[in-house]
Amino acid sequence: MKVSQILGKKAPRTKQKIMTWRKSCAPIIAKVLTDTKGLSEKEIKKALFDAYPYGQRSLHPYKIWLDEIKVQRGLKKQRGLKKQKGLYPDPNQSELFT
Repeated sequence: MKVSQILGKKAPRTKQKIMTWRKSCAPIIAKVLTDTKGLSEKEIKKALFDAYPYGQRSLHPYKIWLDEIKVQRGLKKQRGLKKQKGLYPDPNQSELFT
């Protein structure tokens, strides 16, 4: 039996947000990079390695994770990606008022 038959009306449609690997890992990487600002390269890499949330380090999720690290650190440009304002702060800019 369908929900509409039980309620006597159509169920409201909800927009489902599509979560991508990039969207789910971007805030994690951003937090690690802000927390490790000023530390050595080795310590930053260790923190990023420890923060990996998807289990096995292989296949598509891990490739996206590594690519997102490069994008957020300013080592790679965002060619081919939808550039969303405010999603990626420029890593080469510092805060004016802190």
